[in-house]
Amino acid sequence: MMIESLFILPYRLPLSRPWVSSYGIKNIREGFLVEIALDDGGSVVGECAPLPEMGGESSHHCRETLDALQLFAKHRSPEELLQQLDSYRDHAPAACCGVEAALVTLMARQSRLPLNRWMSPDAPATVRVNQMVGTLDNPVIDPEGSTILKLKVGISPLKDEIEQLHKFAATIPQQSKIRLDANQAWSMKEATELINAINSLPIESIEEPLQCPTLEKTQQLQEISSFPIALDESAAQFGIAALLQERWLQRVVLKPTLMSGPWTTFRIARQFQERGVAVVITSALESSIGILSAAHCAAAVDPQQIEAHGLATSSWLAEDLSIAPVIKNGILSIL
Repeated sequence: MMIESLFILPYRLPLSRPWVSSYGIKNIREGFLVEIALDDGGSVVGECAPLPEMGGESSHHCRETLDALQLFAKHRSPEELLQQLDSYRDHAPAACCGVEAALVTLMARQSRLPLNRWMSPDAPATVRVNQMVGTLDNPVIDPEGSTILKLKVGISPLKDEIEQLHKFAATIPQQSKIRLDANQAWSMKEATELINAINSLPIESIEEPLQCPTLEKTQQLQEISSFPIALDESAAQFGIAALLQERWLQRVVLKPTLMSGPWTTFRIARQFQERGVAVVITSALESSIGILSAAHCAAAVDPQQIEAHGLATSSWLAEDLSIAPVIKNGILSIL
């Protein structure tokens, strides 16, 4: 089986409400679909959703990489194209993610398996997810949703957010826990102040608290924290090999968009898990096509459904490219 062509389809999707983080406000999500057509008449699709603000490539660079892969792909085998991605993974992870997602979906199909079972034979058809409730200024909680409530923080003045967090924690159901995502909002002094002020609250974890993170500073925060300090966008900055040597590390958040694909993410996740580090798989505000690919990865990474993965973002899109995965009571169905 050979590749007949690789099509690049740009998309631009409006959000149903603004996506607010310390990086700014998004009202539109842009990216590319990659459709690989085969000489037997079949085709597969993957999604490229670049995130330059988190260390990924720009949309322009993503398109340039896809153009280069388009030229290479014609009349090549899927295995040859997958190998070719190794030349681009470090500097164009989103482009590689879309192409890899399509290729491994094809390989799973050839094995007559869904992608999650192709990655891991014991992977379930469902994934636990967190509930994205927005910001502290206007949190929106679904009482029938996940008990892991994810908030974007680092947007308002620190003292205001500390006060708001205490008020918010007092209103949530007893079994609920709060997952915070700061997107590198604070100085070391500010992050220390925040952690000391919320150690008594039902915090499940906090992602990327530091503006200019170093492993030494992050370890210092972990030592004073009653909950895990999770690395997300800084994981690529520090390097996976270096992080695997850090015994203090409790949790990493892996985005296939930043890790260059679902299969690559799965293999990286397994390395962390072997060292006792918890792994959470999250989306990057992709369309349902990208979310479903990430969900297959999450199911393979976490077959016992221990973690709540960050994949419940379809509702933020006013328009989508496919049918959104079904989520009920904090459980996302893959098949």
